Amino acid sequence: MNSSHHRWLLEQLPQWERDGLLTTDAARTLRERHTAQQAAADAQPGVAQIIMGSLGALLIGAGLIAVIGYNWDDFSRPMRLLFAFVPLLVTQIASFRVLQRGEAAAAWVRETAALLQALATGACIAIVSQIYNLGGEWPDFLFWWMLLSLPLVWVMRSQAVAIFYLVAIATWSVNQIEHGNPWHDSALIYPVLLLGLLPFWPGWPPKQTLSVSVRWVMTISAIFGLCSAAVFVCETSGLFPRFQFSTAMWLWTLTAAALTLFPLNQTAFEEPTRRKPQVVLGSLWLFGYGLAATFHEVGDDVAGGMKHALHLPWCWGLLAVLAVFVLLALKQRRWAVLSIASIALLPLVAFPFERLLSWVFTLHLAAIGLTLILLDFSGRRGAPRFGALLLSVLIILRMADSHFSLLAKGIGFIIVGVAFLAFNLLMSRRARQPALPSA
Repeated sequence: MNSSHHRWLLEQLPQWERDGLLTTDAARTLRERHTAQQAAADAQPGVAQIIMGSLGALLIGAGLIAVIGYNWDDFSRPMRLLFAFVPLLVTQIASFRVLQRGEAAAAWVRETAALLQALATGACIAIVSQIYNLGGEWPDFLFWWMLLSLPLVWVMRSQAVAIFYLVAIATWSVNQIEHGNPWHDSALIYPVLLLGLLPFWPGWPPKQTLSVSVRWVMTISAIFGLCSAAVFVCETSGLFPRFQFSTAMWLWTLTAAALTLFPLNQTAFEEPTRRKPQVVLGSLWLFGYGLAATFHEVGDDVAGGMKHALHLPWCWGLLAVLAVFVLLALKQRRWAVLSIASIALLPLVAFPFERLLSWVFTLHLAAIGLTLILLDFSGRRGAPRFGALLLSVLIILRMADSHFSLLAKGIGFIIVGVAFLAFNLLMSRRARQPALPSA
């Protein structure tokens, strides 16, 4: 529950005690739990704290650079080296003082100290490179800067530095696609770089509650980083351009399925869907891919891309990871996300019906839509509105691609719209009853 729900619950407890709905012991337990949760929430930096701390650190760092740069030509080499290492030493001392205070240190102070040290690290690398004319390209500078900043995420428990690291590894990976670098200097090592923050992902047992902002950044970073690795694999595999695109699309879809099924612990499992960006973005990509494949021309490309992808080791690695995630999801009975993730495997399963693949996708998406609805009505975790929306879009696309007259299509659209609104009204009435969180 968010803070407004907590406040409402606390306001209702006295009246519920007077009405006999709650015993005194139960009310005391709820108040104690609220106090513990509130203390844990206060110990974590909010979005505003991260932004303010980051902005302050950036302003201080920019100001120091401007002051030093104004008189740069008048300084000797030893003096320039001092300007490179002294700020780094000062920020390390500040970080050490924050660590000494432990939990007594405010969250924004910890974030500011960590980000200042990360900025001082980057400035030190840049100044030393300039003094000794070491050369190099900006991706190399970014690579070593983010690796040297990574320990701050764990030592300082800094979410601001974690966000910087996630953005940096995705940017670096995308930049490496078209440079023809060997595998150890390409986007292929993005999964290894992501392992540096693996325990921060929702579902693993982190030492602190992960903010929604970091979850979204992590998911978007994974999408760009893993997709850049897929593109790199396709471009270096010797495929023709058409097969490169269709193959990359299926590899991206396997990646989206893996994100959607990413293992969750019990706490993350019970959270609402809006706090699981990997499920939201992964599902959106899978639905878009599936709806596009309902068109005959796209269905042919999907089949061709799948055939060529099976010759790539990267594809088999994704399939192996996906198989593990499927087993874990089956254990947790995450039926909704399992049905959605099945879109990625449909070209493989429906290989004998290659010429009818577009119709197979149409029937499969219709089954998923019904599944998402029926799961909720049977008391399980589902997404009924999402299922109804999927069915509506599927019907509209099939009608738009049909040879019916404009009048028939217009009447069909009206019927679908009325049905969708009626279903939404039904779900609004059901919302008054206690509901399980979404998958």
